[in-house]
Amino acid sequence: MTTLEDASLYTIGWIAALPIERAAATALLDDRHDPPRGFDQHTSDTNSYTWGRMGAHNIVIASLPAGIYGTTSAATTASNLVSSLPQIKIGLLVGIGAGLVRPDSDIRLGDVVVSQPHGTNGGVVQYDLGKAEVDGKWEAKGSLNMPPQVLLSALANLQAEHEISASNIPELLRKMLTKNPKMGNAGGFVHQGVGKDRLFVSTYAHQQGHTCEACDANQEIKRQKRSSTDPEIHYGIIASGNKLIKDAVTRDEMAAFLGHDCLCFEMEAAGLMNHFPCLVIRGICDYADSHKNDGWQRYASAAAAAYAKELLGFVPVKQLQATRRAVDVLSCIGDQVDKIQAVTTDVRDDVQGVRTVLLDIEQKATLRRLEPRVVDFHAEDREPTCLAGTRVEILDEISAWATDAEAESIFWLMGTDGTGKSTIARTVARSRDKSLGATFFFKRDDSDRGNLSRFFSTVAAELTKREPAMASYIHKAALEKSQLYPPTEAAATNTRGIRQGFFRERFNKLILRPLQMVAPALRTDKPVVLVVDGLDECEPEGDARILIELLLRAVASHSLRLKVLLTSRPKLRARFGMLKNEALNQELVLRRMPTDETDLLLLVTHELARIRDEFNDSGANHGQLTGDWPGDASIEALVKMAAPVFVSAVTMCRFIADDKMGTPDEQLRKILTPRRTGEQASSQLDAAYLPVLDNLVENGQRKTQLDGYHNIMGPLVILTTPLSSPSLAHLLDLDQDDVDNLLNALHAVLHIPPSATDPVSLRHLSFADWILNRKPCPEQAFIIDESKAHGKVAIDCLRVMTRTLKRNMCGTNKGMRANRATIGQRRIDACIPHEVQYACVNWVHHVEKAGRDGPSTESIYAFLEAHRLHWMETLGILERGGELVRYVETLQSFMKTQHDSEGDDASKGQLSELLSSFVPFAAAMGGELDSTPRHVYTARSGA
Repeated sequence: MTTLEDASLYTIGWIAALPIERAAATALLDDRHDPPRGFDQHTSDTNSYTWGRMGAHNIVIASLPAGIYGTTSAATTASNLVSSLPQIKIGLLVGIGAGLVRPDSDIRLGDVVVSQPHGTNGGVVQYDLGKAEVDGKWEAKGSLNMPPQVLLSALANLQAEHEISASNIPELLRKMLTKNPKMGNAGGFVHQGVGKDRLFVSTYAHQQGHTCEACDANQEIKRQKRSSTDPEIHYGIIASGNKLIKDAVTRDEMAAFLGHDCLCFEMEAAGLMNHFPCLVIRGICDYADSHKNDGWQRYASAAAAAYAKELLGFVPVKQLQATRRAVDVLSCIGDQVDKIQAVTTDVRDDVQGVRTVLLDIEQKATLRRLEPRVVDFHAEDREPTCLAGTRVEILDEISAWATDAEAESIFWLMGTDGTGKSTIARTVARSRDKSLGATFFFKRDDSDRGNLSRFFSTVAAELTKREPAMASYIHKAALEKSQLYPPTEAAATNTRGIRQGFFRERFNKLILRPLQMVAPALRTDKPVVLVVDGLDECEPEGDARILIELLLRAVASHSLRLKVLLTSRPKLRARFGMLKNEALNQELVLRRMPTDETDLLLLVTHELARIRDEFNDSGANHGQLTGDWPGDASIEALVKMAAPVFVSAVTMCRFIADDKMGTPDEQLRKILTPRRTGEQASSQLDAAYLPVLDNLVENGQRKTQLDGYHNIMGPLVILTTPLSSPSLAHLLDLDQDDVDNLLNALHAVLHIPPSATDPVSLRHLSFADWILNRKPCPEQAFIIDESKAHGKVAIDCLRVMTRTLKRNMCGTNKGMRANRATIGQRRIDACIPHEVQYACVNWVHHVEKAGRDGPSTESIYAFLEAHRLHWMETLGILERGGELVRYVETLQSFMKTQHDSEGDDASKGQLSELLSSFVPFAAAMGGELDSTPRHVYTARSGA
C-alpha cells in the first residue's frame, strides 16, 4: 500500500460510528494507504484510523469506540482526531439514520439525507436540547454550527449537476461490489428489495419477530411505485440526540415540533458540530418506529458513503488548501464559549470538551513550534537520584525552602566537581514533580546544553506540558522568528548589553509573561519550582550572570510564586561578587555542598553489597564472594580515596562491578594497589580514573592500544552531542569492532546503552576535564590534545559531508517550495544518517576550536565551493537554517586568525571572498530554510 511522507498531507476527516459504515467508506477508497511516516497519535487518542485517497483528496477515516454511540462518543472521536491531526481542514460524518416521511419528501429506505442549512439553522438540531413544557410541547434551546463553506459550495455545485444528470451513486456502488464481491452477498451492501421497504401508520406497532411478516398489510401506507431502486437524495435538517427513537408516535410529535424541513433522526451529529466543522450525510435504514430492524443498514451505509465520495469530487483542491483548519475554527468557537448559556449538564460537558480540545491542540502546536529549539533531557531519566538515607539534611532544607512562602526565592547550591550537585538536582526535580515547572541541566561544550541558546525554549516547552493554559501565550511568542534563534556572532561580540537585551526579550516573552498571564488561575498555595543545574557550565560566562539577573527579577514578582534551585561550582559565585541591586540579593540563599563522609560511606557500602549479591547470584565460575566482602578496611580505604568527590566513589564502584574486566575482588585490588611501589593517587579523580584506563593497555601492545584510545576517545570527549557507536565509527572512518572493543572496556566512565542506535555518552564531565588535562592528569600517555581532537573531527566532518551531501537529500518529489513539514522524521533519519546530521551542524564549531590543527583552507574552500547549497538544504531539513549566519560569521572570524598559518595564500583569498559573498545570501535565506529547504536552489543568487 501507499505510504505518504507526513500526516499533514491528509486534510479531510471522515467519521464513521459503526463498523459497517467504516467498511463502506474503506471499500470506496481509490487507493488505500498505510499510516503516514512519523504519525504521532496522541496518547489519549483511542480512535482507530484508516488512511487513503478518494479522487484528488487524501482522507483519514476515524471510527467511534466499538459498541458506543451518541453525541458524547462522537465528540470524543472528533476531539481525538483533531488532537492527533491538527492539519485536518474539513470533516464528513457519514453513516445511517432514520427517515421522516413527509408529503413533500418521499423518503424511502436506502435514500440519502444531507444536512443543509435552513434560515438560522446550521443543518443539524439537537433534539434533546429542548425541554418538555407543561402542555407537552418541545422548546428548542440551542443551535449548532453550519458546515464549512467549502463543503456548502461543493453541495450547491453537486445539486446543480444533479439537475442536469443523474447521480453517480449507482455507478460507484457497482464498482465497489465488483471490486469487493463479498459485499454483494444477500443481506449485504445491496438494495434489499422494494418488498422489504414497508411504512406503517403511526398508531400501528410492530407485532413480533425480526421482520414484518406478521404485521397487518392493511396498516401499511401505500406509496407510489418508483421507476428505479436507485437512491434519491434529500437535503434538509437532521435531528440528532442521545435518545434512540423507535416509536412512531414520539417520532411524529418531534417532527411536528422540528418543522417540515427535518428529514432524519440520528445519534452522533450534534456531538460533532461544535467540535468538528463537518457535513452530515445519512443513508436511511429505518423510519424511527417499532418496525425498525438492521436489514437495510449495510446498503444505507454504502449509499451515504457513495454520495460523500461523489461530493468530494466537487471540492477543489486549491479551495480546500485555502480553508482554515478545523483547529482554527474551533479556536473561534472557544473565544465565544463564555457567552453560551449552558442549559443542561450535557451542554456544560460539551463546552468543557471544547475547552479541553482547544488547550490540547494549542499545547501540541506550541510544542511542535518549540521542538527544534528544545533540549531532550530524557537521558537524565536514567541517571540516579540520591540513595535513600543519604543527603537527608540538605534535601530536607531544600524541601522546606520550596514550600516556605517567606523564604528566599532562589536557593543556590554550590559544590566542587563530582560532589553530587546534579544528583541532588535530579532528586529534587523528581520528588517535587507536581509543583515542578521545568528543569535545565547545563553541560559545557554541548552544542545544545552548553549555552543559553536553548534554555528559554526548553523551559517554555516544559511549562507548556505542565500548564497547558500557558500554551497560547507561548505559541504567539514562538511564532516570532527572532524568538527562536540566538544573536549572531557579530551581535554577540559587540557589547554585553546587546546580548543581554536579546535574552531578556526571550525570557520575558517565552517564560515571564506567560507565567504572569496564567498566575491568577494557578494554585497560589504551591510554588512553581524551576531547577537549573550546572550554571557554571553555561558559556560564555557572562551569559550565566545574565540568566541569574533575569531569574532574580522574575522571582521578585511574588505573585508568581516562582522558586529557583540553582547548582554550580563555587568559583562562579565568587567571580560575580555581590549583585548591584541589594533588593535582589535578598532573594538569594547560598549553601555549600556538605562534605560529611557519612553519606559517602553509606553509598559505597550499599553499592558494594549490591555488587557482591549480583555476582554471587550470577552463577559465574569464579567462586563466591564472602558475606562480609570486601570488609570494613577496604570500604574505608575507598571512601578515603574518594572523599568528598561522590563521582569518584561511584566510578570506582562501576569499575569494580565491570565483570568484563575481572571479578569484583580483582577489580577492587586494582584500585587499592598502588600503580608503582609507594605511589599514591594525587587526587580523587586520579584514584577513580587511572585504574579504568590502565585496564585498556597491556605492556606488549601498549602503543597500538594507546593509538586506538586516542583515535576514538579524543573525538568522543569533545563531541558537542553524543553519537551512537555505529555513527561514531562512520564519522571517524574506523572499524566498528575496534570502536566497540574500546567502548566496552570503559563502562565505568561511559554510558553505553543496550541499543546500538542510542548514543554513547560520558557519565560525568570531570572525566573529559581530566583526560583533556584541564584538571592535571598524572599519566601523560592518557592526555588528549584538545585542539588536535577538534581538528580530527573537523576533517572527518568535511569528509563525511563531501561524500554524502547532494541536491534533494530526502529524495522527495515535491516542488522547490515544498514545506519541510511534509518530510517525516523517519525519512530524514533514513536519508541523512546521524553522523551526517552531526557533521552539518557542528563542523564549523570544530574548525574554530581546532585552530591551526584543523583542516586546511583549501579543503574548506573545496567543500563550500561544491556543496554549500547542499549544506544549506540539509540545515533547513534539520531545522537549523536560522543558525547559518552564525556559522558563516564564525568561519570569517576563523579566517582572520589564519594569516600566518600554513596553506596556499590563493586558497585563503578564495575562501575569504567566498565567505564575504555568502554572508548576505545566508542572512536572506536562513529564516526560509527551516520551512522550505529546497528553495535555496531557486534563490541561489550570491551563493
